Amino acid sequence: LASGVPNINAVNSILVGGPCANAAAAEVMGSPSDCTAGFEPGVGKLQMWDVGTDNVAMLVAGYEKADTVNAVNKAKEGGFSTAIGTKKVYPVSTA
Repeated sequence: LASGVPNINAVNSILVGGPCANAAAAEVMGSPSDCTAGFEPGVGKLQMWDVGTDNVAMLVAGYEKADTVNAVNKAKEGGFSTAIGTKKVYPVSTA
């Protein structure tokens, strides 16, 4: 859990859930005033962040729970670039 990591920037991490649901994600994203900014309904997001001190964070999130689950499933499939700044979005399947 994010609460168990005293300094999220001091470790490599996979952050599940956006800044509305995950305090560590909010910190890595610069504590946005609107925690839904950059997210849209029906879309999951994978994004790589440089958190300093030679560490990275992978954000796996979505606007709603189903969108985050979709992003998690895409992350599990692999094939995603882990280069800093890489961002990939995935529409939620309606099938």
